[in-house]
Amino acid sequence: MLRSTLLTTAILAGTAVHAEPVEWTLDLGHAYIGWEIDHMNMSNTVGRFNEFDGAFLIDEAEPANSQITFTINAASVDSNHVGRDNHIRNADYLNVETYPEIKFTSTAVQMLTPTTGKLMGDLDLHGVTAPVELDFEMVNRRNYPDFIPNYDELEVVGFHVTGEVMRLDHGMDFIAFIGSPTGFAVTLDARFDLIQCDGAPETNVPCHWGRIEGFKGPNE
Repeated sequence: MLRSTLLTTAILAGTAVHAEPVEWTLDLGHAYIGWEIDHMNMSNTVGRFNEFDGAFLIDEAEPANSQITFTINAASVDSNHVGRDNHIRNADYLNVETYPEIKFTSTAVQMLTPTTGKLMGDLDLHGVTAPVELDFEMVNRRNYPDFIPNYDELEVVGFHVTGEVMRLDHGMDFIAFIGSPTGFAVTLDARFDLIQCDGAPETNVPCHWGRIEGFKGPNE
């Protein structure tokens, strides 16, 4: 099991091995990709991306065949400040008109325990692809309880992923003025649930919310 990829290791805990790759679905209603960066050695600036998705194809019999990707809409950056967000979107930083997507593609994993480890991959950001190493933890693995309507007792795995990206590695070298640069290290913080949606009914919330136009979640 120690040679397994991030999700394979977590899903294999107490689960029989499948003969074919299995697709897991990112629950868009329980997913978050956040970031944090130094601001003048004072309070850090924090934000998130509001639009993203992921693909998780897990081969439990041959973990090396598994593929994990995250794709982010760069223009969905949100630091709770309109002027700052517009600056982050322009050519000084993300340059979203030229580089509309940020994409992570996994390449390898090192397990430290059955539920924690390091996930390596390539990060395509600002038109430059560079390697990145992320720490992950499987928070929990269970089936949804039967009393929650339209969750259908499906299997779910929760993860917490952290890491650091150097913006200079991706060609973002803008400094507003000498002595007061934006930080160079961007801290990442992602939290998300993956659902086993094979055979889920059309009314299922975590498998369909945010993916089917007009689909209404329980509180909409």
